[in-house]
Amino acid sequence: MPQLPMMPFVAGALLVASLLPVRLPPRALGWLAFAFWLLGGVLLLSFGTARLLQAARGDATPTVVGIVAVAALVVGAAKGWFVLRKTSRRNIERLAALEQAQRPIHVYGIRSWIVIGLMTGVSVGLTLGGLPPLWRGMVNLAIGAALAASSLNYLAPLRAGVLRSSTG
Repeated sequence: MPQLPMMPFVAGALLVASLLPVRLPPRALGWLAFAFWLLGGVLLLSFGTARLLQAARGDATPTVVGIVAVAALVVGAAKGWFVLRKTSRRNIERLAALEQAQRPIHVYGIRSWIVIGLMTGVSVGLTLGGLPPLWRGMVNLAIGAALAASSLNYLAPLRAGVLRSSTG
């Protein structure tokens, strides 16, 4: 019996929370973007770790699991640093250009929401598709590392005051 995928519920909860009828200044949206990206990374890192441990208890040897884990973390961190860093920077620039407080749904632009939806779909597909825990763990660990690494790109601009703390 396939496991019930958790990512759609997490993404749904974030989407519902972002639709709340409040308005946040760009700086608060920046902190929210950082928190969502980091939370997604930490969740996927924990899912990946759990699946790799499951694989180690099953057919995979600890050596294979260790190699897969290290490779996933290296690839994920590199993707976060070299690819998703650009996404973070574009979002920071978009938030810095905001003149008015916005609803939380505007924490990311439409392209970022599409990427989040695609990553959630991949997670569901891997879970329902019956892919072995070793490979699901590898994918979750890599994506989690990428998100966690790229979330750190929000910190310097937020600390430097690049984003407005109020709108006028």
